[in-house]
Amino acid sequence: MLKQISIVISVGLFLSGCSIVPNNKDNTTSGLSAPASGSLYKSFDSGKSFVPKVTVSEKLRISSADILSWTIDPQNPQTMYIGTVDDGIFRTQDGAERWEKMNFPPEKVYGIVVDVSDSRRIFATGVYGGTGKIYRTEDGGENWKEIYVEPGPGTVISSLAMHALDSRILYAATDKGGVIKSIDGGEQWKNIYEAKGPVTKILLGKKIPESVSLLVFQKDVIASQDAGVTWVDAKKVLEQTSEKVGVTLTSPVSLNADPQTPSILYAGTLSDGLLRSSDFGLTWYPLPILESAKRYPIRAVAISQENANEIVFSSGAAFYRSTDGGQRWSVTELGIDRGVSIILYEPGNSAILYFGLRKFK
Repeated sequence: MLKQISIVISVGLFLSGCSIVPNNKDNTTSGLSAPASGSLYKSFDSGKSFVPKVTVSEKLRISSADILSWTIDPQNPQTMYIGTVDDGIFRTQDGAERWEKMNFPPEKVYGIVVDVSDSRRIFATGVYGGTGKIYRTEDGGENWKEIYVEPGPGTVISSLAMHALDSRILYAATDKGGVIKSIDGGEQWKNIYEAKGPVTKILLGKKIPESVSLLVFQKDVIASQDAGVTWVDAKKVLEQTSEKVGVTLTSPVSLNADPQTPSILYAGTLSDGLLRSSDFGLTWYPLPILESAKRYPIRAVAISQENANEIVFSSGAAFYRSTDGGQRWSVTELGIDRGVSIILYEPGNSAILYFGLRKFK
């Protein structure tokens, strides 16, 4: 039975995972200077410097919330949503200058997507009452309708994605490996794949919407080129050929694609650096990143929409940027107290970057 949530709760109740400290709008960083503490950061100069963007009100800031997801409204890049471990969803409508707590009681929000044709229609995952669920709002978040629920507690909806051209088509996956799909806006779902581990990222190609890539956390990257009808497991394919091509993808923890060419994938690993594939993950080749960056997990990577040779990632407490396809790298110290969980470019402006933090076990 579907449920409708229509509960208004004050901001203070949901800031349990956030440090509430006096606001300081002038706190910035440049080069090797460390920024002030926060959970969300913005760069106006392609990553040479970052400034925390954590203001909720004149007296409240989001300084220690763990960021699980971050999405940008496809119709208005100044409007963004973040999903957190314990504090639900926050929204900004002015490019992260000020955030507001949304009416969304569930926790562990690993996925948020905004309808490409109607910004008031939003889908989000969450854990409510110990159970993983998917919700939809038609009125910009005032009311939420439950459109999918796991049969019991203990399972998290670990990723969510929407078709680039048809918002009725949704993909979701769990930390148990189940991958499901809806073609009617979430009213009905069907199984399309069963992975051998948590699926923490679903990538859908914008230029090729039928292409789907899955990150099976610390295990594999699985791809489909026919919207999930058939799947190609690169490791199984390579096991069946005698010719050794590329390197083995080991312990991937992040995944992203070239926005213009979805067949080109980038995978960050626990200890093998950053790898690139040009064939949907069938073969992988290491990028010549700085050796010291391989000492830490690469949990976030992004590629510019305007320049496919511009690649950014985070390793440890440093931010790396290349403008020549990964041959040379500039480095910025971040001065952070947790790991970078996500990096995004502002659509249409590669000089503006965002990143969010979370604790990793």
